[in-house]
Amino acid sequence: MLNTNSEIIYKSKLSRFNLGLMILGSIFFIGMGTKLLLSTQHSGINLVIILPLSFILFGIFIIYYIFTLNTISITKDHLILNYPILGKKKNIKWKSITDAGMSFITTKTSGNDYHFRTGKEIRLFANGKNYRIVSFTLAEPDQLIIQIKKRLDSKLKSKMKNEYKKSEKKFWKNEDEYQKWMWKYVLPICIIIAIILFLFEK
Repeated sequence: MLNTNSEIIYKSKLSRFNLGLMILGSIFFIGMGTKLLLSTQHSGINLVIILPLSFILFGIFIIYYIFTLNTISITKDHLILNYPILGKKKNIKWKSITDAGMSFITTKTSGNDYHFRTGKEIRLFANGKNYRIVSFTLAEPDQLIIQIKKRLDSKLKSKMKNEYKKSEKKFWKNEDEYQKWMWKYVLPICIIIAIILFLFEK
């Protein structure tokens, strides 16, 4: 166990911007879901209930995610996951980490989402458990990744680097293919349909 804060070499902070977005998102989805539920269920339960319930469940999922957000503290011997809202800590010895991975991730939700952020997801395996760290939730995540890599052995660092490069390359390749497909097929077809509709209206 750690006795003093002076042993901490590095400590991350939660991204206030992303935390604020998640809080607003949960309020929006639960509020919208509740409003839809009250306005559509006049004559008992029907199929329309699926949409508002999905909104409410998504809002609850965001709240759960907020409660499980963690910051990271690093000492010479430990990686410490701090759960500020729950008031809990999880100490992981560096020597106990037997596997690690890092993937390229984005906030892209659909093919038409042009405004998205990119980030990294780190996965650590220790003592029979998987631990996941997402860069979106942290302020200055690149510094955290540097600190983590300093304390992992060369094989794990190489594995993380290769996995990240592959996932990043795959994403941008798929993105390029999607854009080419949209410009080559979808957009011309939409223009042709618009022209036909315009001519028929005359």
